[in-house]
Amino acid sequence: MARKTRIEFPGAFYHVLARGNNKQKIFKDEQDYKVYILDLKRYHERYKFVLYAYALMPNHVHLLIETGIAPLSKIMQGLQQSYTSYFHKKYNCIGHIFQARYKAILCQRDAYLLELVRYMHLNAVRAMLVDSPEKYPWTSHQVYLGYLRQSFIEKDFIFRLLSDNKSAAEKIYRQFIKDGMDKGHQENYYNVTDQPFLGSSDFVNKVKQRIKGQDQNKNHNQKQFIQEQRDQVLIEKKTLPEILEAVAKIMQTSSESVLSKSREQRISDVRSLCAFVAVRKAGISNKILAEFFGREPSSVSNMIRKVEERIDKDQIFSDYLNQVMKVMKA
Repeated sequence: MARKTRIEFPGAFYHVLARGNNKQKIFKDEQDYKVYILDLKRYHERYKFVLYAYALMPNHVHLLIETGIAPLSKIMQGLQQSYTSYFHKKYNCIGHIFQARYKAILCQRDAYLLELVRYMHLNAVRAMLVDSPEKYPWTSHQVYLGYLRQSFIEKDFIFRLLSDNKSAAEKIYRQFIKDGMDKGHQENYYNVTDQPFLGSSDFVNKVKQRIKGQDQNKNHNQKQFIQEQRDQVLIEKKTLPEILEAVAKIMQTSSESVLSKSREQRISDVRSLCAFVAVRKAGISNKILAEFFGREPSSVSNMIRKVEERIDKDQIFSDYLNQVMKVMKA
């Protein structure tokens, strides 16, 4: 049976659980925990998600994430690949470190945020690693208590839910954690198959309606994109040297420098835009372009992907593309 597709959309709120493969330890010493936390910081800066809490246990990880534009799958792929690479190198091993499919429970934030933060921060106590959460150094509880400063942890929002007064909020939070010490394991927060929901029936229905609407829009956009590509009558009669000359001239550099091995950022930008125009607009194959640039086809694919990601965000780069297309169609 095929696995269910992840439900992902901007602003989605997840309880993520990533286990070690075959329940093996994924953190063997203090440095391992620190490396994972640094990865959290790095990917937070890259993808701009909200991280309310984390708990790093010897053989699994809990994260409480609210996504922005970047989907959860992209965030988790980066995190797990980065840490796996570190782990392999340090311990001279191969194979999966994490189970192939992490759990991601789509939660109703307003109803479960506080409870999930407490659940994570008491994880080590329930696992009998420590007798109080303050003694376990690898959860964001240390940040909430003020023992650590990690700007990528969104604790202020939690405190504002408890009180408008920061000092009062901190006291309420400490008592809130203390009150949860005897609550037991609470498997309903994680013991699930694939990706279910944690929330009211109204919440579940709203999410399903949203996903249904997204699917309809996606199908429409795909059809529209295909039609636009057909309608563009691109620029089939232009040769690679002509395209390269036009892009280089508009971006104020030389064709020779673009064909060189230079890794200068501006030269790389010209090379990438040239690749994008040649493949996407002129119908030239990746293989031919790769031979022209003296690179692997996979390298050309990466150039094109980067341009696709950039043209909607970088107005100057988008203007360069528009100028090139005007010249090519003239």
